[in-house]
Amino acid sequence: AQVYRESKFNPKATSWAGAIGLMQIMPKTGEEYGVDDLGIPEDNIYAGTQHLLWLTSYWSDKIDDPQDQLKFILGSYNVGHGHVNDAIKLAKKYGKDWQLWDEVVAKMLILKSKPKYYNDPVVVYGYCRGLEPVEYVKHVLSYYENYKALFPEKELEPDIVTGNTAP
Repeated sequence: AQVYRESKFNPKATSWAGAIGLMQIMPKTGEEYGVDDLGIPEDNIYAGTQHLLWLTSYWSDKIDDPQDQLKFILGSYNVGHGHVNDAIKLAKKYGKDWQLWDEVVAKMLILKSKPKYYNDPVVVYGYCRGLEPVEYVKHVLSYYENYKALFPEKELEPDIVTGNTAP
């Protein structure tokens, strides 16, 4: 679902911001994971999944609810965890529950496109096209639900010879 949202499965896709390949990895992010050629699908997916693992680790001890945690991970993948942290700081400043994505942090991200908010002293990363990561999260999760409907889980049956289970 995420690769579809990022590149429509086009390994040669490039974005206006310079992101490359199936998972739309920025060159600097690729370098962080030892990937020089993001045009190679396997390397691109490696860098993207390593970054997702890093984001999962980053948010795992900060966000309690698994569904919200996933939204923070996806939102951070799209816009960067710095902007998401700015939205959290704004939420805290205004007395909101900063662990809630839909009800709070998504709204604060959208507000980061307005000078009153991106110029706020608690904001480190400045202006953000806040609607973009909010819509990104919604779309990836929607695509995921659609894929699950198309490819329902099959019951696992034991293999007669090995005893192992396989679909």
